[in-house]
Amino acid sequence: MTPTRELQDGWTFTQVGGGKVVKDGEWLPVRNFPTTVHVELLEHKRIPDPFVGLHEWEVQWIGEVEWVFKTTFTASETEVAAQNVDLVFDGLDTFAVVKLNGHRILETENQFIGHRVPVKQHLHAGGNTLLLAFSSAFRKGREIEEKHRPVLMTVGPWKPIRLETYTTRIVDLDVRPRVDEKLCAAVDIAFELSKSDRSIASVSVNDPDGKVVIGQTDLAIQSERAEAHFKLSAGAFDLWFPVGYGKQPIYTVEIKITDKDGHLLDSKSQKFAFRRAIIVQDELEGQEGRSFLFEINNIRIFCGGSNWIPADSFLTRLTVERYRQWLQLLVDGNQNMIRVWGGGIYEADAFYDICDGSWHVCMP
Repeated sequence: MTPTRELQDGWTFTQVGGGKVVKDGEWLPVRNFPTTVHVELLEHKRIPDPFVGLHEWEVQWIGEVEWVFKTTFTASETEVAAQNVDLVFDGLDTFAVVKLNGHRILETENQFIGHRVPVKQHLHAGGNTLLLAFSSAFRKGREIEEKHRPVLMTVGPWKPIRLETYTTRIVDLDVRPRVDEKLCAAVDIAFELSKSDRSIASVSVNDPDGKVVIGQTDLAIQSERAEAHFKLSAGAFDLWFPVGYGKQPIYTVEIKITDKDGHLLDSKSQKFAFRRAIIVQDELEGQEGRSFLFEINNIRIFCGGSNWIPADSFLTRLTVERYRQWLQLLVDGNQNMIRVWGGGIYEADAFYDICDGSWHVCMP
């Protein structure tokens, strides 16, 4: 397996040089992690609520100054001795320099890109200091203000940070289900390992109850990349439909990697559904133009929906339950499609999982 440890404890933060609400050299404890500066200053009651009155304009300075987050975590002898040790940053907002025990290990300039950094050479048994220094994104490039949402330039480690140790890990898993016009299905699975070491893989496709529908064991991996391909006849699986047209069964692909002695090295799973989705663009009779409508599993769908923008200016405050409540409003309003606004964020996996399992067709 790939032991993973979330680094979410012991964080503090400060404003470089001090300022209006944080003194020079004052380090405030982080109440929740991951987080951003606005959320933490609200927790410490250092700033007013920007969603009340005109307070939004009283906190604009936060995005114009520099901030630093740091923590000290303990690495065990086992972790340090592992063949590979990586620090994984799922998202840093936005321009950041990362140092581990004084060594610069990463520089970022995009909050939507995750980073994996090998740190074995800089990690030692006992205490290790991790420091994140954030420059002002506002100063680096003034953004166009969108009038339908508050202007709050956030900054901070807005996604999880974790320490991973491993011998061999599954780097990537790609699952491509295809349903043809006769409603037969093919599932193409490709996965990539961190190195080629003649591992053995087992691949299975499981139904919503966890039962194996089809699979393959003792798949010998001769290189870093391997594939598995399965075919299913119509009726051997359940099709996914939007709300109002049928059920939403979710299947799972599971992969396990072992060494030649049968010891588990890593495992990974990915959810998917069987559906045939096409856009129908037939020529119109008696007039110019073409139709534009969706057909799911050979059934033409009447689509009604909404445009989705980020549900909170402070993204770390969003929870799975809040996503679920917002999306349930669409269902209650007889909507079956949601368009994700391109000027927002790449939404969390939880958002898409809820849409897949609760009835929506998503559009980018």
